[in-house]
Amino acid sequence: MRIDAIFTDLDAHTLDPNRPRATRIGVFGGRIIGFDEELDGIDADRVESLGGATVLPGFHDAHCHTTWFGLTLASVDVTNLPGGLPDVYAALERAAATTPPGEWINATGFAHRDYGGQYPELARLDAITGDRPLFMRQTSGHAAIVNTEALHRAGILDPDFAEPIGGKVVRDAAGRPTGLLEETAQELVQNLIRPYSLDTIVEALDLATARYAQEGITSFGECGIAYGWIGHSPIEISAYLRAREQGKLRARAQLMPQADGLHEIAANPADGFGIGLDAGLCTGLGDDLISLGPVKFFMDGALSGETAALRENYTGKDHPGYLQDDAEALRRRILDTYASGWSVAVHAIGDAAVDAAVATIVEAQTRHGRRAVPNRIEHAALVHDEHLATLAEHGIAVTPQSAFAEGIGDGMNASVGPERRRLLYRAKSFVDAGVLLAGSSDRPCADGNALRGIEAFVTRSTRGGDVMGSAAECLSPAEAIAAYTSVAATASGQGGDKGTLSRGKLADFVALDAHPAEVAAIEISQIPVRATVLGGEFTHDAR
Repeated sequence: MRIDAIFTDLDAHTLDPNRPRATRIGVFGGRIIGFDEELDGIDADRVESLGGATVLPGFHDAHCHTTWFGLTLASVDVTNLPGGLPDVYAALERAAATTPPGEWINATGFAHRDYGGQYPELARLDAITGDRPLFMRQTSGHAAIVNTEALHRAGILDPDFAEPIGGKVVRDAAGRPTGLLEETAQELVQNLIRPYSLDTIVEALDLATARYAQEGITSFGECGIAYGWIGHSPIEISAYLRAREQGKLRARAQLMPQADGLHEIAANPADGFGIGLDAGLCTGLGDDLISLGPVKFFMDGALSGETAALRENYTGKDHPGYLQDDAEALRRRILDTYASGWSVAVHAIGDAAVDAAVATIVEAQTRHGRRAVPNRIEHAALVHDEHLATLAEHGIAVTPQSAFAEGIGDGMNASVGPERRRLLYRAKSFVDAGVLLAGSSDRPCADGNALRGIEAFVTRSTRGGDVMGSAAECLSPAEAIAAYTSVAATASGQGGDKGTLSRGKLADFVALDAHPAEVAAIEISQIPVRATVLGGEFTHDAR
């Protein structure tokens, strides 16, 4: 017998209890055909030595924004610049100097907490940009900063302007816009830029997934495409297909359409169809490289901008945030979507939003049964104890982002206050309760390096020397690795094909210079990635 490849000289931690360790992996047709003694007497077209590397299943980022991340790699980066707001202004001045009059300046990575809670002054931005419209995305993605030219083009300065549902144009004491747009208000400006061309999206995917390969990421959930303020083109799926054809997609993609695009379908009444996408597309369509996942819903906003919906007011503030729409309208849309064959992934950060998300998903599953792809709560940032057993019983997955700890952990601790912080971005409580905890980054809203995410699950360290939430929520290295491999695959409905190194599963794995449990916790993110293998082929090779 002759197979495609045998990978040798490795120490594989398979996460498969039937064979926990291996030193050789055989690959045929993109899948694992056997290990160690099972390969005796078998020839291969290629024999690849991994030089004694530690091998783990390929990392799976269950919630990220890959096109958006790729676009940021070509934008003005204003992430935590050391000189404060003067450095932000200087970066925009350099961009304005090379941007033709009337053309857009795109910037990304701004977080007011990195700049002492301050935002750029609108007058200063106008002086720098002139007639060049500016769109500067906040790191969280839930707000943006624009200049007067962009406000004018979007109609926000018109006398008859009305605030959008689920968003806000922030104004000063005199009622003048400050340039800060929250939540859905961003879309008023984004719609002047979008839709991006397919070629632009393909190049963004090329840049982004090349970085993924360097970091050992072999699959991801693209959380929110095609529609709403988070989408890039109504034909965004076509860009993924084109990227595959051109060899520019280096990781497996589960695409999660944004709910804004769903609409009534003229199906036979006997089908009980709610709302959906044309031709009856639904969760599960696709193949090993590109498939459709759940529909992404926004229940509320973000803790970083204090727009997430809480049961009680933010600490020291007179408001509790807000839902993205009327609670009953959100419930109805989720139920109608689930009736049409879609699984759902509900963005719910504040505890009031989590209350509504849990209740609605349980209601949907009670009416229509469970889906092969689990329903999920994205972020699940403030989850009370009473929900833990419900999440586990109903198989509802959660995707809290450990990497938020470093960048915005201190700010979130302050926003929720000492009595509620133990609920903040829980991890160990989910694992102990049997809830599916999927590793994810929300990239580019946080550092998307999977090893950095594993480290953050273990340490929960903030920039200010504290921990995000409670130290009792720290995971062991083994639990953190599982979150980014086996559990992430199961939570995405793909556990039968990946997540562990098992015979018959896809040959997706990462080769590291050390095992995360064998180094100091604060050094996990620094472990070099020696190679990344997708379907038996190298997507990254630094041997």
